[in-house]
Amino acid sequence: MKLSLLQYAQYSHPRAIENKVLRQQVKQRFGIAVRRLDNFTLCALGAVAQIREHLSPFDKLSLISCASYFSIELVQQLLVDLQQQRAMRPLDFVATVGNAANFYIANEFAIHAGNLFLGAEDERALQKSILMSALELTHEPNHAVVLVLWQENEDERSCHVLLLGPTSADDNTRQVLHELPLLEDIALLSLPTDLELNALTLNS
Repeated sequence: MKLSLLQYAQYSHPRAIENKVLRQQVKQRFGIAVRRLDNFTLCALGAVAQIREHLSPFDKLSLISCASYFSIELVQQLLVDLQQQRAMRPLDFVATVGNAANFYIANEFAIHAGNLFLGAEDERALQKSILMSALELTHEPNHAVVLVLWQENEDERSCHVLLLGPTSADDNTRQVLHELPLLEDIALLSLPTDLELNALTLNS
């Protein structure tokens, strides 16, 4: 089974950036009016905004996103709940932060089909979310998945967005990847390109 990687974009910001500064940057660069959104969500909006013009040809869009189980925001929320003597349920916090981000992404870019947030270790995030995207895609030619992945370290947060769709039986000229590239290497690919999912599964 194959899947087409149609578009890719990435947005990054320093971890130390103030929320109001990042809000202003996203607003000025992408024309997105945002208020009271966390940096986790703002980073994703900045990434998806870069492929906005490529979304309109599709009749049906789904959203799948994936991040590490314990981002800085999640750890901070755990500390707040401890202080307020609430029981800690880490996976609930992941769902809360991730689903909130998905809500704003879907609303801003008119993504009205499937909507799913995943938690995964960094080294499995891309593979896991691409395989989930393949399950989400139907055989409808105008259905695509917007795949959003966050990566972060002590200094920087990055958000990568991939636009995935079904392969075209009429196009045999595209490059076919049998091994999943690193996220940071996708920008070097000539798009669109096809992914061989059976090979990706075997390489897990």
